[in-house]
Amino acid sequence: MIKVTAVNYVKAECVENFLTIAKELVEKTNSLDKGCIQYELCKDVNDPLRFIMIETWESQNALDEHMKAKHFTDLVPKFSDLTAKPSDLTLMEKLF
Repeated sequence: MIKVTAVNYVKAECVENFLTIAKELVEKTNSLDKGCIQYELCKDVNDPLRFIMIETWESQNALDEHMKAKHFTDLVPKFSDLTAKPSDLTLMEKLF
């Protein structure tokens, strides 16, 4: 099992646009991507401009396929103009 966190630091004036795109990405990923166990967006309670995508995948292969999916390749590049810096991505392997 693979876990992923993707931390996004969104520009204040871009929050609404970011949320619109992120909602579409979450909905399509959860409904279309085989091997997706969990895919959700959360907001940091202490920093209203810090959003974290939390993901759980059955395998690295499932994650790799997600990253090639049309909805991913169409939507994720749109985040670059809305964020203050690149996403901080962490991939983890569940042990217990």
